[in-house]
Amino acid sequence: MIIDGINIALQSLPVYVGSNSTTYLNAATIYTENTITVILTLLTILAISIQVARGYFLRVLKKFTLRVAADIWWLIYVLLRDASIFLVVFLGFMLFYPGIYQDFPIAVPFMPLAVDFFAIALVIMLIKDTDEDIKYNNILTILVGIGTFLYIFGTIFITESATQLAILPPTVSNSVSNIWGFMNTYFNSVNNPALSIYSFYVCFGILVIAGIVALKYGLEFGVPRSSIITNPNPIIKQTDQPQKPPEQPTQAQKPSAPKQ
Repeated sequence: MIIDGINIALQSLPVYVGSNSTTYLNAATIYTENTITVILTLLTILAISIQVARGYFLRVLKKFTLRVAADIWWLIYVLLRDASIFLVVFLGFMLFYPGIYQDFPIAVPFMPLAVDFFAIALVIMLIKDTDEDIKYNNILTILVGIGTFLYIFGTIFITESATQLAILPPTVSNSVSNIWGFMNTYFNSVNNPALSIYSFYVCFGILVIAGIVALKYGLEFGVPRSSIITNPNPIIKQTDQPQKPPEQPTQAQKPSAPKQ
C-alpha cells in the first residue's frame, strides 16, 4: 500500500509542480534563505557566548580531579567554539550570492561584513594558538564580538524592518524620519540595489583574501599526522598545592662505647 501511494504521488508530481512551479520554487527559496538567516543569528550568539565564557570554563576545569573529566569538559568548550565560528562562515556564504540580494531583504553591508569578521577569526585560529597566546585570544574575542553585533543589528533593524513598518500608520511607514523607514530604505538589499552590489564586491573581496591566506598556510605548514606528539601532561597543572619542606639529612649517630 505504501509503495502504491508513493508511485501515485510520483506520477502526479510533474503535473502538480508544473502548474505553479515558479511560485513554489520562489516560496521554497525564500523559506530556505529565511531559515539559514535565523540559524546564523543563533550561531553568532553561541559563538560570542562561548568565547566570552572562556574564564568560566577554565575555572570549572580546575575543579575536576580526574583527567578524563577535565579532557571531556575542555573538549566540549573547543567543539562549541570552533564549530559555531566555522558554521557561521560555512552557512554565511549564502550571503555572497548576488541573486539573493534581490530575493531576500539582506542587511547590506552589515550581514556580509559580519561573515567576513568570522572568516578572519577562523583564519587566526588556523594560524595562531589562541588557547595559549592571550593576545590572539583577545583579538579573536573582538572579531567575533564585532561580527555578532553587525549581524544581529542588521537582522533586527533592517531584515525585520518591513514587519515593523507594516504595523505603523502609512504616514509614518512611508517616511524615512523613523529608524525603521530609514534602515529599510537605505540598507535593505531589495530597496537599494546599488549598495548591494558594492557591498558584494567589498565583502566578497575580503572573504577571498581570507581564503587565500588560509590556503597558503595549509600548503606551507601542513605536516603528517604521524609527526604530531600529543601532550600527556594535564591541561592545567596543579601549582597551588603547598610544597613540603625538604627533609634534613639525618646524621648517623656513633655507637656508644660499651660500659665497663
